[in-house]
Amino acid sequence: MRDASLLILCRPARLAGAGWARLCGKRVRARNRLQSAIASLPFAHQRLMQAGALTDFETLSAREDGEIPRIGVHLHLTAGDAPDAFQTALASVQRQSLPPEAIFVTSAQGTPDIASAGAVQIVEGHFPDRTAGLRAALDAATGCGVDLMVPLASGDALPGNALAAYAAYYTGAAAVLYGDQDEFGRGGIGREPWLKPQWDPRLFLSQDYVSHACALRVDRVSAPLTAAPPREGESLYEVLLRLTVDPAGPALPVGHVPRVTARTPAGAWQREQDSRHAAVARLLDGRAEVQNGQHGTVDVQWILPSPLPRVSIVVATRDRVELLRKCMEGLLEGTDYPDFDIVLVDNDSRDPETLDYMDSVAADPRVQLLRWPHPFNYSAINNHGARHAASEYLCLLNNDIEIIHPDWLTAMMREAVQPGVGAVGARLLYPDRSIQHAGVVIGMGNAAGHAHRGLPEGEPGYFAQAHVARGASAVTAACLLVAKTHFDAVGGLDEEGLAVAYNDVDLCLKLRALGLSNIYTPAATLVHHESKSRGLDFAPEHMERYLRELAVFQQRWDSIGHVDAWHHPHLDRTSEVY
Repeated sequence: MRDASLLILCRPARLAGAGWARLCGKRVRARNRLQSAIASLPFAHQRLMQAGALTDFETLSAREDGEIPRIGVHLHLTAGDAPDAFQTALASVQRQSLPPEAIFVTSAQGTPDIASAGAVQIVEGHFPDRTAGLRAALDAATGCGVDLMVPLASGDALPGNALAAYAAYYTGAAAVLYGDQDEFGRGGIGREPWLKPQWDPRLFLSQDYVSHACALRVDRVSAPLTAAPPREGESLYEVLLRLTVDPAGPALPVGHVPRVTARTPAGAWQREQDSRHAAVARLLDGRAEVQNGQHGTVDVQWILPSPLPRVSIVVATRDRVELLRKCMEGLLEGTDYPDFDIVLVDNDSRDPETLDYMDSVAADPRVQLLRWPHPFNYSAINNHGARHAASEYLCLLNNDIEIIHPDWLTAMMREAVQPGVGAVGARLLYPDRSIQHAGVVIGMGNAAGHAHRGLPEGEPGYFAQAHVARGASAVTAACLLVAKTHFDAVGGLDEEGLAVAYNDVDLCLKLRALGLSNIYTPAATLVHHESKSRGLDFAPEHMERYLRELAVFQQRWDSIGHVDAWHHPHLDRTSEVY
């Protein structure tokens, strides 16, 4: 009723548009227009947070008292902290709808000059940094029977229902819980919510999306944290890296709480880049070259093995010699990876200039020319090329791809050779240098969509998600790299049910079903002249085939209503812009 009233008052035209679509029998369009109108209402973010809190309290009310975790909060004072920032953080804890069991305060200057009253407990001692203080707070929490510890940075704050959200999502399975976060707006009201993906170790190396909004299970974290010798100045991010990502460490399980559980100063997510860079470099210790990335991120370039694995690049083509020539020149003359060959698969080209060019380029010993004189079937063409590939790795590459940086294949191989990796996809740009592909999201549009499509190349977009190496449910076969053993293990591309559309997404999901992780890397950036050689799926002559393949994909992977692990339940699934 509240939303209906606000729609009538604030968005009457959009409400009327949704109603007209419904009267015309266009139910999906009507629903999407209504959802979009509601999302644009004033205070939509605050209303969403309130609705989540009501759900969380319903969850907690259904539990016995002993099933609700006892939560402590840690605050640390240093000489450089502004008194107002510390008081803001402390006041946000004291105003929680689910009161904390204890508020543990440590200080770098000895006993802090604040009142120890109510839930506030002063931890005696001199702690040179926040991590040293956290160790002491965890020891104190163990003695108090606290289950979860929330380390809150001075300058950050907890929204009023943050502890209730952690309690509602606490099951005991995860040793580390992390929530979403937003930024301080006018009057302390939240703005710019960062609705985060599920846990992804590869993303955590690229970007700290955990430490500002997390809760630690005391009995799981205390022992490994105290077992490691303290390093002065160690950040909470570095501690969490060791606990969750280090292959030599405990690799504690991590869970996501899809609620805003922290509020930070504007732009805090991009700061402390040098500190995070140094932390990742120490963790990886020679296994990778670590550099500062775009928009406050960290760029990890894994060290390649020696000797380098060989790659077979499968290029399916038909006529359009101007596209093929640009693609092949970029491969043969503009690619710096030293050990690759090309399997060029001709799908019944008729243009004499194209045929002459293919014959001439096949004289290069790196090029194997195959013929596929049958009706267009993207899956069958690429499977045919893969069967004739003799390399350890396969790269499926469209003939309308333009090579613009020589290290594209090297960058993809750095990810592909890592343990447990399935398919690796590149960042693809339109000719105007806006993003065409930065990973595929399952469930977008009830099928699959390209994340961040249309974002100008240099802009951060949604918390720089298009600019960081990370996991992805799927990547496009316009430029896809995979170990041939993995490709063969899932039967390659589906020639029968998905001859043209969704075959690459299907391949990636089959790889995930084997327990492999698919990776998107912006370090490999190419230009994609999308579908110029085969036409668009939505062209009238292709629509029947497309709808048939869409139905196969939706039924096979239950994509209708699906929420992708790298998307979020509260992000718009009808839009490729987050």
